[in-house]
Amino acid sequence: MIHPGVGNPQIQEIAPGVFGFIRLIHFFHKIGVNAGIIQTPESVIFIDSGMSAHSGEFLFNFARERMKGTEDLYLILTHKDTDHCFGMNEMKKHGATVIAHEHAAEVIVEESDLSKNRIAKMIRKEFPEDVLGNTVLSRPDQTIVRDTVLNLGDEIHILAIPGHTPGDIAVYHPKSKVLFAGDAILEGMDPYVRPDSISIKTWIRNLERLKELDIEWVLPGHGALSRRDIIDSNIQYLMREQH
Repeated sequence: MIHPGVGNPQIQEIAPGVFGFIRLIHFFHKIGVNAGIIQTPESVIFIDSGMSAHSGEFLFNFARERMKGTEDLYLILTHKDTDHCFGMNEMKKHGATVIAHEHAAEVIVEESDLSKNRIAKMIRKEFPEDVLGNTVLSRPDQTIVRDTVLNLGDEIHILAIPGHTPGDIAVYHPKSKVLFAGDAILEGMDPYVRPDSISIKTWIRNLERLKELDIEWVLPGHGALSRRDIIDSNIQYLMREQH
């Protein structure tokens, strides 16, 4: 039985060894939050970890059932928001190297500690049991400020695409032609422009840059697994927001 702190996620094998987890629990949005896993002969790469420790544990256990046990573990955080990073410790305690943008690394622990207390108070009536779990966060082990390519059994492209936040990252897996976009791209809801978002012009420019990649599938931060034209629909919305 799935723990209530995980929700009722849909699991899709997008390509061999490449998985999308859609509609992990989100305590404030019915659309849920997404995460991903890429498994290579040498490594397991988690992309985001959900909004609870239970979500992180669910993701790790899913991968462990398919592991040889010799793989290196990585967790790449697409940005600093609690709904994408609260499961971090479940990967970290198994030895995962956590990678994030430098800007996210500067604020993730402080902002998330404040948010945890606020979220716990807000959801107490609707979720009386411990649905957050032990959401201990720590500064990421490695940070990037520009596009970076790692060879982790397959090439993994970590792309710096500030927009939704100054520390946005997308993860591109050329072998499967899958892009894990975080909240830089959303489906089923409009892109969320917030007070600390980078200028819309910069956000659009970074999305245009993603269109140069050979992409078949996009897993947005929220919403359904999508084809590459989701990038254009997000750009069009942002262009309207400029005026």
